[in-house]
Amino acid sequence: MSQWITNIFYRQRKDFQKTYAGRDQQFPPLPGIICQADIPYAGDTLPAHRLDIYYPEKRQDVLLPVMINIHGGGLLLGSKEFNRPFCERIAGKGFLVFSIDYRLVPDCTVFDQFQDIFLAFDFIKENLAHYQGDPDQVYASGDSGGACLLTYTAAMQNCKRLAEAAGVTPSALKPVAIGLISGMFYTTRKDKIGLFLPTYLYGKHYKKEAFAPYVNPEHEDIVSSLPPCFLTTSHNDNLRDYTVSFARALRRHHIPHKLLNLPADRRLTHAFSVFDPSLPESEALINDMLQFLQACQKGRTYK
Repeated sequence: MSQWITNIFYRQRKDFQKTYAGRDQQFPPLPGIICQADIPYAGDTLPAHRLDIYYPEKRQDVLLPVMINIHGGGLLLGSKEFNRPFCERIAGKGFLVFSIDYRLVPDCTVFDQFQDIFLAFDFIKENLAHYQGDPDQVYASGDSGGACLLTYTAAMQNCKRLAEAAGVTPSALKPVAIGLISGMFYTTRKDKIGLFLPTYLYGKHYKKEAFAPYVNPEHEDIVSSLPPCFLTTSHNDNLRDYTVSFARALRRHHIPHKLLNLPADRRLTHAFSVFDPSLPESEALINDMLQFLQACQKGRTYK
């Protein structure tokens, strides 16, 4: 693998991190939301193995529905801190939110990232009662690369072959339904992502490995193993075709889902609800997603 490309990844990560200070000024912490930050979930000292927990300051003595959030960033960058404004708004709807960090490529492979997600899920399962989370209302959401990780890990929980091919042990904590925001579902298409990323994700000789058939997210083992999915994109999302294509795959396999595909608007770019959750469209999207996810738990008709 080229050291030149590796250095580009690190530079992109560093440049992205510089935006955090301005982001805190643009989106100051929401009043009435408690945040417990940087909680280790893997029994080690790696900064990437930490999560943040958000919940309403004023809460009744009842169990809260749970949202597990996996940040985006093309599997190369991003952090739970960037998703803070998004997670706070979900907590403001009465949810207990766990926001997960995980190791980033090229410091690891996607298989390491899968295992990080499952380690975090295991920690959440073990501590759900302590934080008054409802074990019957566990949902998960991810944007961009985080949606890719969520898609694969959710499928692995119901498909032993897929998990074995990845060499990971799934968590027993299964989301009832998942929200996939501007998902980076496809990593091997002949585009800017597929031309340089696959060997960093899967390894130099991945085409000869057991996981090779599964680099296609439309593989039957993956799609048919998913829980109900809420998908969203927009005309100005540079990965719009990914979401539209994946929604077709869900439809072919009769997986309950809802696709929210918003029209042209220069404000509504890739994962806009995470990048700018203060937009009215972001508020509406979050409400729509939560309504769909909770309807799945209650066995309602999907619309």
